[in-house]
Order: sequence, then structure tokens, then C-alpha cells
Amino acid sequence: MDSRSRRTLRALAAGAAALLLVAGCGSDGSSADGASATTATTTPSSLAGYVREPSLQVGDVALPDVSAGGAPMAMRPPEGELLLVYFGYTSCPDICPTTMSDIRVALESLPPELAERVSVAMVTVDPERDTDEVLSGYLEHFFDRAHPLRTDDPAELAAAAQAFTVQWEIEEHEPGEAYAVGHTSVTFVVDETGTVVVEWPFGVRSKDMASDLTLLLSERERS
Repeated sequence: MDSRSRRTLRALAAGAAALLLVAGCGSDGSSADGASATTATTTPSSLAGYVREPSLQVGDVALPDVSAGGAPMAMRPPEGELLLVYFGYTSCPDICPTTMSDIRVALESLPPELAERVSVAMVTVDPERDTDEVLSGYLEHFFDRAHPLRTDDPAELAAAAQAFTVQWEIEEHEPGEAYAVGHTSVTFVVDETGTVVVEWPFGVRSKDMASDLTLLLSERERS
């Protein structure tokens, strides 16, 4: 990664909000330094991830779902189910594929009757390279069913990212030139009300994801 890329990604990491792990994935396969922190806005619970207070409300957010022909998908699953939402990009050499792999392992470890109540959505922050076909093919590598979410409208993407407190930055580049992308590396677990019930920063283990999902799904069976 050249010095300009490093400066861009260091600046992004330095300005990251609390709880957000900002990852810079360069086209050369390197990763910039990340930073994560917890503040009074987050509290520990019996969950392995972080529970924010007040919780993020994202039920009004909707983005085009490639798997549904571009129809808008609202960020709220059916009643009794959970939706895992992640903002990233398919050219990321390490953070994004590791996250997708960790989620896959977590879902595979769940009993089938629980796993079928969890859906996964990935929002690309790099629509220039992530065409509909590229994003769909990427998710198919990890999951039998998933929601590839993609928009060419910068304002629409920015509004969705803001609702999730996601930050990202794409290095300035000429057409056809390789470029680096920095982005928040958090997986958001959303319930049927559109509430983010727990957040998993990069590095949360698959077994802890599975434990959180089991607890949350069990709570919904009792309610």
C-alpha cells in the first residue's frame, strides 16, 4: 500500500466513532490499523456482543435486494426471526471474508430449526466494483441463502449507513485504478421491530455468535 493509501486509512481509523472497528483493506492485500472502543453508550450483558443504549432503530431503512430483482428490502426480519446486517465489499482481502466465514460457521453450529430463523444481508460500500453479479456470487460462496444489498445512489447508501452508525471511505482513484477502502467492521443483529439488539465487532468468535443467536431466538419463543 502506498503512502497516500496509508494516510487515508489512518485518518479514517483515527476518526472512528466509539464501538466501531474501522478496517482498511487495500488492493494489495494489506490491512490498515483498526481502532475499537466502548463508551457509556454501550453496556455489557449476557450476550457476547455489545448492547447499545439506546439501541439503534433501523426498521425504516430499506435498500435494493439483488436477490429479489432490486426490490427494496426493509431492515427488519419476519416476526420471531433475526437479520444479520454487515456493510463491506467483496474485494476486501481479509476482514470481510473472515466475518462472512465466522457467521457461516456460527449458523452451521445451530440446530436447523434455529438457523432457518436467521437471515444474512451484506450491504456493499463499493458498488463500483461490486456489481449485482459479483455481490451475489460472493455471498453464494458463504451461504445457501442471503440478501446482497446494493445501490448506485450515494445518498441512499449514506442514509442507510448513518442509521447503522457505519463509516466508510474510498480512496480517490482514476477509472480502472486499484484503490483502498476503509469501513466499519461490525455485524448488526436486528430483530423484527427493526431494533439492533446486539453488535458484533470484528473478532467475535463464531461460538459466541452462535450463543448470542441461541439466546435471542429462545427469548422470542418465550415471548
